[in-house]
Amino acid sequence: MKDSELFVNNGKIYHLGLRPDQLAENIFVVGDPARADKVAAHFDSVEHREQNREYVTRTGIYKEMPVTVIATGIGTDNNEIALVESFGLNEFDLETREKKEHSRDITVIRLGTSGGPQKDIKEGTLAIGSYALGLDNTGMFYEFAHPDNITKKIEEEAYRILTDNTPDGSRFKGKIIPYASKATSEVVSALEKHVKGDYAVGITASASGFFAPQGREIPGLPITVPRLQEHLATLDINGLKVVNFEMESSLLFHLGRLMNYKCGTICPIIANRQTGKFLADYSEAVERCIETGLEAMLELHKNK
Repeated sequence: MKDSELFVNNGKIYHLGLRPDQLAENIFVVGDPARADKVAAHFDSVEHREQNREYVTRTGIYKEMPVTVIATGIGTDNNEIALVESFGLNEFDLETREKKEHSRDITVIRLGTSGGPQKDIKEGTLAIGSYALGLDNTGMFYEFAHPDNITKKIEEEAYRILTDNTPDGSRFKGKIIPYASKATSEVVSALEKHVKGDYAVGITASASGFFAPQGREIPGLPITVPRLQEHLATLDINGLKVVNFEMESSLLFHLGRLMNYKCGTICPIIANRQTGKFLADYSEAVERCIETGLEAMLELHKNK
């Protein structure tokens, strides 16, 4: 591998600013940099703190389990850098650039926030993604076959819905091509087992932006698919529906399977887009999300 493909500076991987020994095998990813410290506040000890560019990392111990939380900032593009560099730290000798003979089994759980497109799933509910619908294009640059027939059906139906609801004459009609990915069933089950309060399991839709890519209409800025969330809320694959919208999980599930890492996502729904209701203070929901993720990760770690 060329040095420029996986850049290392003074023994640290470029964007995360970490050495291999500073990354645990149990990893949480969050978007908000401040949330890294909220997660780390639950650790029994924090042994390493790093901040480089927008990436904030805390590594420590939770109930004798080595654990890392990485704040990536918003979007699948930021998440891609964090995941690939974590892969590099775990899988390669950074001096020789050669693949290690043995590497650790990595588990990655995203703890995020999200909006809800279903009228009957109220704000404050914790959404667990068993599948993801990628409205971004980051995952499409990594070749990986459909993990099952459901991902294929999600892609086909989502494409039909998006295309049918793009007005005729639109420059981009038929050009928004979604992809689908699947979380690790073992991670989904662990999250369900430990979740407290109301929760929903289904498809997590990941948008490439916050406004038009999630159907938000700002006067003066025409959008390609009007009422996008409302239309995608009708997607139904054998009872599997879109339960929330966020901006990272599609790439996490897709790339995680390619890396052979266990991956999952749990996010509180802080706003119901159909009813217009919003949690002004969603700190309690975020705490429940963090606590659920920690206990699920602990179970998965013990079962390795």
